[in-house]
Amino acid sequence: MKSEKPWMSSGPSGYRTHSERYPMDLFSYTREAARCRDERRFLAMIAMSSTAVELVINRDTRTCKARALKRTGGWANLNNHNLRVAREHGLPVDALLEAGDNLSSDNSIAFVRLRNKVAHGEIERFISDLSDYDPAAEKLAKQHECKMREFVSEWYNTAPDVQEGRIRKHQWKVD
Repeated sequence: MKSEKPWMSSGPSGYRTHSERYPMDLFSYTREAARCRDERRFLAMIAMSSTAVELVINRDTRTCKARALKRTGGWANLNNHNLRVAREHGLPVDALLEAGDNLSSDNSIAFVRLRNKVAHGEIERFISDLSDYDPAAEKLAKQHECKMREFVSEWYNTAPDVQEGRIRKHQWKVD
């Protein structure tokens, strides 16, 4: 009898089968993003969502040793170049794109721009009130988290690390 293929929902619950194949660090970031959403901590929600995507790019066996990734201190940060490389290696980067985004452009895609603004404290242009009361911050954060959930669920549903059982007991395979 063949066992069912691991599967994950992109919905807010992140329901998945074969949960032991979901890395604990990735679970922690996606769970924190959801808790931040529930508690209206929109800046933290953006930061946690961005980190979840960055973690997959750095830990997935298809990309973790990709020479084409530009790294700082051994870590591949989110930028158009690294997202192009990740997409070429089979990661579901298109889930992060919105209309008008172009990974070949010198201009960062919206997901990366928002991540950078929050990470570097440049929030005055899109937050006009305390972030947990600001409807614009809420909208941006929810869109950002939704893109992350789409990316992570599509990764889970297609990644050889997950599908072939390379991730065991919530731990990435270490070479």
